[in-house]
Amino acid sequence: MGSEGTTTTRRRVLALASATAAATLAPCAEGSGGARRPLRRIVTSEDADGNAVVLADGEPTNTLVMNGTRIARLWESPSVPVEVPAATDLGISAGNAYREGFAGTGFYVAEIPPGSDETDIPMHRQDTLDYMAVLSGSVLLRIPGRDIELHAGDTIVQAGNLHTWINRGDEPCRLLFVVVAGERGEPPAG
Repeated sequence: MGSEGTTTTRRRVLALASATAAATLAPCAEGSGGARRPLRRIVTSEDADGNAVVLADGEPTNTLVMNGTRIARLWESPSVPVEVPAATDLGISAGNAYREGFAGTGFYVAEIPPGSDETDIPMHRQDTLDYMAVLSGSVLLRIPGRDIELHAGDTIVQAGNLHTWINRGDEPCRLLFVVVAGERGEPPAG
């Protein structure tokens, strides 16, 4: 990927952020645009007798801020298929789903503040399949040669392509991500 000039992988961007993450770890309480609706995370499973149990219910604490964007890591599975029922809350220890060698799934929410652009979130790609939904606000998804305006309720599936996020709105944009580890193959013929 060195021939891509100013592009980078999300893995590299998040690796740089991890060096300063300890100073920015904090529960989601207030965005850069003022008061915001808290994020609630509920985790359910089964006990040894097959009864439904709640493993977690509350605001996620596994969060970090990177270039103004608040990321709440909600869950991680180390491999696919996942083992159920869940015995412990894997959201507490969920890491960067774009890390080298990761072969599972990641679930997180990113809140991109107003005024964010390519200087905050550089063009990047990763070897993952990402399912995303815009929960609130609006954001511009920029891919080479095209800008796509997204609003609350819109969904995106990204399959390892180069992209960035730009928030031109006046409120934070809350995005939900499900990341599935992938393997880069040959580009499709076209």
